[in-house]
Amino acid sequence: MKKASYLFILCLLLLSCSKSSLKYLQKGQYDNAIDKSVKELLKDPQNSEELSVLSQSYKIANQRDNQKIEQLRLSGQPDIWDGIFNTYSLLQKRQEKVARLNQNILNYIGYQYVNYNNEIAEAKKKAAEYFYVHAKKLLESKDRFNARIAYDELQKIKSIFPNYKDTDELIKTAYNIGNNYVLFKIVNNSQSILPTSFEYELAKTSISELNQKWIIFHTKAVDNFYYDYYIRLNIRMIDISPESLNQNNYTDTKRVSDGWQYLLDANGNVKKDSLGNDIKIPKTKIISCKVTEIQQYKACAIAGTIDFINNETNQTIKSEPIRAEWFFKNFYATTMGDLSALSQESTQKLQSTFKPFPTNGDMIMQTGNIMKGMAKDIIKRNANLLK
Repeated sequence: MKKASYLFILCLLLLSCSKSSLKYLQKGQYDNAIDKSVKELLKDPQNSEELSVLSQSYKIANQRDNQKIEQLRLSGQPDIWDGIFNTYSLLQKRQEKVARLNQNILNYIGYQYVNYNNEIAEAKKKAAEYFYVHAKKLLESKDRFNARIAYDELQKIKSIFPNYKDTDELIKTAYNIGNNYVLFKIVNNSQSILPTSFEYELAKTSISELNQKWIIFHTKAVDNFYYDYYIRLNIRMIDISPESLNQNNYTDTKRVSDGWQYLLDANGNVKKDSLGNDIKIPKTKIISCKVTEIQQYKACAIAGTIDFINNETNQTIKSEPIRAEWFFKNFYATTMGDLSALSQESTQKLQSTFKPFPTNGDMIMQTGNIMKGMAKDIIKRNANLLK
């Protein structure tokens, strides 16, 4: 019962939060008002309030769009045709939406079918022609930002004329010119020797996953290729601690059963129970086990900066610190005494054994793996510097 009441209240709240067609009309959101009214009138063709909203919204929206088309034509500008094409398409879509209603409603709102096919075809053709000529002109400049505008305009052609002239080839050209190419490289200024595989492994940071529109990352330099930016991982410090073994000694004890003995009275005689039987009591003893807990420990830290460098000016535009750490830890224990005295915690420590310490090279590689993810995060966070 409570659940049903809750659902009922929730439905009321959702209904109250949804905008009515009249609200859309009052705010000048005519197509939203039309969508809402059409939906309601398909359910109830006699809804007078929705009829009134639809009539007003449909009339005003069409007047507004026809005026927009007329103003664009009168402007005489060469770039008007995309706007005209989109507006005619909106007019056609709107009338198709309303045409689903019954004839009485259509008569009421003064609906008259208009064939926009010729106007749409003309606008589409001229829009494609304009974008094509303009994009080619932009590409002639070889300017990166002009190429990006050309790329977007060529994509618009693809959306209305998929096979228009050599648009596909021009899109590739615009893409290549418009991209910034960034090389990620590592510089070791730490005075420590890096393993030969360190740079190779770090270069497998999957920086390419950060590729986005207009930014392409490389981790290996291509011969005779110009890079717009460099991202330099400048390693300034590599610190590896000595291998250490720390001992902690303690003793576990436990009271356990140790048979039985007779209960004696004050005179040393065995006590009897009410039936005359000798009284026996349990005996206990304390057992112990010495535990030597040994902790193996070794640490590595690599620190430096991620530098973003503009290749054209050879200036560092930003530098962020980076520091990664990795720790080798191992705990194990040895014992002397009665193992039955060990606590559960001590017993678990016996499951581990001594492990060989990682080499310094292994420590550096493990720390480098952590640095990979950190480097990616820093680059991703600063991607806007590279556009």
